[in-house]
Amino acid sequence: MALLDDKKRARNFYRYFSLIYDYINPLFYSKDMRRKVIEMAELGKDSLVVEVGSGTGFTTEEIIKVVPPENVFCVDLTPEQIKKAKKKQKVNFVIGDAENLPFKDRSFDAAISAGSIEYWPNPQKGIEEMTRVTKRGGKV
Repeated sequence: MALLDDKKRARNFYRYFSLIYDYINPLFYSKDMRRKVIEMAELGKDSLVVEVGSGTGFTTEEIIKVVPPENVFCVDLTPEQIKKAKKKQKVNFVIGDAENLPFKDRSFDAAISAGSIEYWPNPQKGIEEMTRVTKRGGKV
């Protein structure tokens, strides 16, 4: 079972956690870890990428070093997290649910999630959704 077993509780948690998120996150999720995630995704300059559970954009910062911002779609359940992320990056932001992604099948070259899956009520469903929206041969 995930740490936050329903979406309403998750939204409420991150609404308040967003106030200190940018100070706490680097303590647990280092820049080297974020770089490793990007390396594993094998992104190219023309890749179309969805980041699921993007939070305030820590991993997004690394993605846009490789991929143009207009090719990056960040999805997060919490409007407060998205609001903070918008101040940092000029990518495409979507308030959405990892377990019901608002994209067509096989839309992206890569689907990335780093540091959020442990909070999803149904992680398997989220992974299935990421797989659904990723092109054949793409990375999840």
